Amino acid sequence: MSLTSEEKGIIEEALSVYVQIVSRQVPPQQVQQLAAVAQGIVKKLDQVGSGAQKGANKPAGISDEWFKNVCSSCEKLEASGCSDKVTEKFPGKCDPILHYERDKVLGKR
Repeated sequence: MSLTSEEKGIIEEALSVYVQIVSRQVPPQQVQQLAAVAQGIVKKLDQVGSGAQKGANKPAGISDEWFKNVCSSCEKLEASGCSDKVTEKFPGKCDPILHYERDKVLGKR
């Protein structure tokens, strides 16, 4: 069971607030180390509970053609789907897919 977007957002915000509070109490070098750890946690949120490899699941609303030609090589593809905020709300409307479709129409693909 993976985390929802809302749950991920809450965790990200909580980590941000935590780093802000700690920054008032510890030396800057420790704050930098803590911030790096917090960033690592945020990057791992999409993998929590999924047990899958990167790109194992095709994002909802994405065609097989888009997934094969665009999504499979996109840096925003996570084990639980696409991490792009635009694609979450509007599947297929992210820049890489729009560029792919434009190039297809112009005969570049």
